[in-house]
Amino acid sequence: MKTKIFLAFLVVIFTALLSNFLFEWFIMRDFENYISGVKEDQVYWITASAESGYENGQWNDAVLSETVHWAMMMGLDIRILNADGHEITSSPQIMESLSPVMKKRMEGLFHVEKTTGVFQEYPLYHQGEIIGMLSSRPFQKKEIAEKERVFKKRTRSFLLISFLIAGIGSLIIALFLSQYLSKPVTELRMAAEKITQGDFSARTVARTSDEVGKLSVVFNSMAESLQKEEQLRKQLMSNIAHELRTPLTIIKTQAEAIADGVVTDREQGLENISSEIGKLVRLVKGIEDVTTAEASFFSRLEETELNLREFLIGIAHELRPLFDGKNLSIEVLDDKDLSVTADAEKLEIIIRNLLSNALKFTSKGGVSIFYGKEKARFFIEIRDTGKGIPEENIPLIFNRFYRVEKADDGGLGLGLAIVKELVTVMHGEISVESKPGEGSRFTIFLPLS
Repeated sequence: MKTKIFLAFLVVIFTALLSNFLFEWFIMRDFENYISGVKEDQVYWITASAESGYENGQWNDAVLSETVHWAMMMGLDIRILNADGHEITSSPQIMESLSPVMKKRMEGLFHVEKTTGVFQEYPLYHQGEIIGMLSSRPFQKKEIAEKERVFKKRTRSFLLISFLIAGIGSLIIALFLSQYLSKPVTELRMAAEKITQGDFSARTVARTSDEVGKLSVVFNSMAESLQKEEQLRKQLMSNIAHELRTPLTIIKTQAEAIADGVVTDREQGLENISSEIGKLVRLVKGIEDVTTAEASFFSRLEETELNLREFLIGIAHELRPLFDGKNLSIEVLDDKDLSVTADAEKLEIIIRNLLSNALKFTSKGGVSIFYGKEKARFFIEIRDTGKGIPEENIPLIFNRFYRVEKADDGGLGLGLAIVKELVTVMHGEISVESKPGEGSRFTIFLPLS
């Protein structure tokens, strides 16, 4: 890409220089045309003046002298010939007829004797007949040849120097600009190569807010997603291996004991195996739930407008039979309507998991649900009167497969991990307050829209 950008700059530079030369050529051509036009006008005026000096078949010397004199002042060496080709008057003759002072001044302006070049001839007419010929050529002024030579040399030198300055300067600028413009793309390529080699920590710096900068932001988001997915995969595999090891070991031990006749109570042994198989089934179900939650991280939010009060009342109504079975209460205490925009499916999974968790660890009292809004967020608060969580365990409860020590609830320690994952996906936060023996309070904060 850097080479292409550099070549593109070279094309632009070449086009600009070519345009400059063309512009100069057109200007010089127009200037030369202007000079030529002025000279033609001068010759036309001199020719008309010379023709006015012919009357009744005779030439008026005074008029011709004045004509030649003015032609000399215009920088023209003039000869006037009659119809027979004989010279009537000329610039050298007029020069000789001048007073010494005027002659000296005129010689200071022109080199009459040194003037060379081809005469251009213009016919003189009187009443449609040729009466003579006017020959004209530019005077060779003093030092004009040297000045012309110096002017041309300086002009060529100026063009060469300006070309070198513009060309070399443009090449340097093109080189730096191509490096500057291609650097973010090069960084993206190098980071992508690291990703392909398994280094998901590769990131790029978005230095601009243009398309390349936005591409860097999207790339970093993709790399972060891949890194998170890889971490989740490794963590999940490690946790699965750990959780499978114990029940499989027990099943293997019980089966071998029954086969060897070590266990006399065959039915009890089979019951133990069945219990461990049930744990495996729950574990697989929990893994499926975690996989679903992780997949939500990469899926787009399907947001809809919800009446939060009706939404929470609906979930509480569906779970009420489970709470009634343990003689526990569940109620939504707020009665005001609150309209929010959220992913209803993900929000329902979050609330159900929190309520199911509260149901497990509550033996008396019940669960209360509060909701409201603060600034640009809304919150849902779930309070229970359960056994509570020790303070030192609170930072760990959202880890996968983590269970509070000595907790014998048959859970897998996945519910709160799923809640945390989904809250993060929805760009929200979750906080926990709990005291052993008094209960817990989980508060979810989510953006209003």
